[in-house]
Amino acid sequence: MAVTPILIIDDEPGVVEGIKFFLEDEGYDVHEALKAKDGLEIFRSVNPDVVVTDLRMPEMSGIELISEIKKLNAATPIIVITGYGTYDSAVDALKLHVFDFIKKPIDIDVLKTALEKAKAEASQEAEIRREIAQLKEQLELFRGQWHEMLTRFSQFEPLIHTGRSMASILHNLNNPLTSIMTQSELLQIFHPEVRDITTIHQQAVRMMKIVSTVMRKMKECKETIASWLQLNDILKEEMSFLELHPSYKLQIDIKWNLAENLPLFKGIASDFNQIFGNILRNAVEAMEDLPNPKLLISTWYNDTSIIVSIGDTGPGISAHLLERIFQPFFSTKASGRENRGGLGMGIGLYYCRELVRQYGGEIKALSKPGRGTSFVIKLPNHSP
Repeated sequence: MAVTPILIIDDEPGVVEGIKFFLEDEGYDVHEALKAKDGLEIFRSVNPDVVVTDLRMPEMSGIELISEIKKLNAATPIIVITGYGTYDSAVDALKLHVFDFIKKPIDIDVLKTALEKAKAEASQEAEIRREIAQLKEQLELFRGQWHEMLTRFSQFEPLIHTGRSMASILHNLNNPLTSIMTQSELLQIFHPEVRDITTIHQQAVRMMKIVSTVMRKMKECKETIASWLQLNDILKEEMSFLELHPSYKLQIDIKWNLAENLPLFKGIASDFNQIFGNILRNAVEAMEDLPNPKLLISTWYNDTSIIVSIGDTGPGISAHLLERIFQPFFSTKASGRENRGGLGMGIGLYYCRELVRQYGGEIKALSKPGRGTSFVIKLPNHSP
């Protein structure tokens, strides 16, 4: 049990000794001074929880002493004892917010009650100061995270402007691509002897597919109204979009295990584009430079739930990292650790989890080092 330090300041040795004897018997850690200046020095070194002081003392008055103590620690409770107090000195002491007054000769029971109240107030003040300190630490941490987030997201501003320009460019590409496809078909019919016509046609078809896929995704991103969605179709669309990306060069063995008649789910399409797209991209990046990459995409359902699972044969994630992957700004990719499928910025999986939670669902990762990773999304089945 912690001992409460207390400081007694009085120029009468008999008063000091009497109070000290009583307080030590009550379990206090007593420090005493016969002069105000000595008491002030002891206060600086001990920082007691409570101060008991006389008002009239030589060299420095009790009022001056109280004023100096309040400058050092305004929260310290001060109990004034005096047999010579006047109205004016009492008013001056009150202005300095002393805790209590006790007249001489001192009634021990009155002193005991005042000390217990002062101790309680000091304890409450200390708890408040601790809470304030914790709030300040949390505020500083939040400021640091906010500044980091702003710094990171500012990197995307040029991409936003680029995206707007890209939408216009893709729209304008439709007409020349259609012309190329039509002309190549005619050339195939009338001039079959010309080499590479088939290749030209195939590449034009591929470009048209890329343009239409990107334009469709841009349109879906603008949709903010919930509708009944077929999650199987969104999974296929996101995988198709990922395969069309120029950086996608892996020959991945994709196994689809999608439930027939999967119930519709009411939500915003772009939310699930984000969720599935992030997880699929993670899975693909995790298998870079690994032999025989495989991807298993499954859906199933029961009376209460719709479940989506996306699994890879990547290096897996250690248990101590698995607990942190949904934390904001944590990225295994950025830290160069074993799972190369991290989302660099460290917000992708956090954002996925928050979106899933908004729909009353949950997302969890199952992984063991060397045995791949699976992300399982469980959503409530509220199908019509």
